[in-house]
Amino acid sequence: MTLVSSEPNCVDVSNGLVDRPRRDATRRAALDQSVAELSPIAFASLSRADQRRKGLLYLRGLLGATGRKSVRNIAAFLGDQVSDQGLHHFINDSTWEWGTMRDALGRHLVCRLPPQAYALHPMVIPKSGTHSVGVARTFSWERGQAITAQQVIGVWGVSARTVCPLNWWLHLPFNRPGGDRTSVPHEARSAIPEDSVVSAYLETASRLRLPHRPVTLNAERLDGIRMAAKLSAAGLKHISRIAKDTWLLPDDPTLPGWGESPLQASQIAQLAKMGRKRVVLIPLGAPDATGLVAAVRVRLPTRGTTEHAHGGGGFLLLGIGRGGVQWPEELWLTNMTTADHAALLRLVGLSRQVERYGVPRAERVGIRDFVGRSFAGWHRHATLTSVAYAATELTEHRLVT
Repeated sequence: MTLVSSEPNCVDVSNGLVDRPRRDATRRAALDQSVAELSPIAFASLSRADQRRKGLLYLRGLLGATGRKSVRNIAAFLGDQVSDQGLHHFINDSTWEWGTMRDALGRHLVCRLPPQAYALHPMVIPKSGTHSVGVARTFSWERGQAITAQQVIGVWGVSARTVCPLNWWLHLPFNRPGGDRTSVPHEARSAIPEDSVVSAYLETASRLRLPHRPVTLNAERLDGIRMAAKLSAAGLKHISRIAKDTWLLPDDPTLPGWGESPLQASQIAQLAKMGRKRVVLIPLGAPDATGLVAAVRVRLPTRGTTEHAHGGGGFLLLGIGRGGVQWPEELWLTNMTTADHAALLRLVGLSRQVERYGVPRAERVGIRDFVGRSFAGWHRHATLTSVAYAATELTEHRLVT
């Protein structure tokens, strides 16, 4: 079965000549190879032939249909091969185990495309109503207002050349208004997104038996202190981007203005600016862009809980940027206090891979497009989008090697 990807075509120009048909044919052949590699792995847990057929058809729709990857649009793309009712039942009402399929895919990707780090990436999916699973009112930093949305956490395996989703976690507040509540396991619910972020990683690491690698996270829109404490309490090496107004305790007596009172992270970075070093800033611009980095030891403010007391010491605040009055442009907090600047900046760059390349590609294969009340239905759709994403990632890997 030949599959056509909805990925935008990249026209190859060589000596002033554009050979687009040949490049498209090469890409289609590489995509077919990727699907042939993944299908036996992803669909091995589907015991019935009709389920495997529908799974492959749904995958074809995710890769080829234009616009939203809804059941209706996928069925329209597939034509007479399947009805939209049949696909709807396959996703929402069937009994196949999405977790088994996702685990098999994740283990294959970890072996096939070994990650150098794991990136945890929260994503907000706005919804027009409150009936979809996991929908709740949440504050959108992008819009500057409260919106009705789902909150999804992706666990990604990243390296210098690849980025792949290994798991998806749907944040389900205890008081959420919509969705099919009877199908949601109790352990999937959590009061705050920070708990869901940590749970998403720990579940993924356990189910896939992940090799130990550092964890990266953009926590600028989360509680950066809570995240750092929770990740440290779990025994993880981690680095997180934090908001500039995050309160921290300087832990360097040589720092001008050092004391026992907490300061905002941006203020601490300014106090340490005399010790800045010039480095290559891959995550902030072109690979040859240089900028300034300063690092200073800090502690987490104690909030009267054992959780924060556990992570109270042994942190490094990293301020990075291109200089000028806007420095630092980014602030990162890590418990890897002995790592050199180059190693920490590589992890920052890997985290950026998810935002720049991973999320847009996941959106193209439909991670935002599920419509329905079913918790299991959402996860079946997300699992098949992971298969479609993996096919596109393996295709790119084939084309450049």
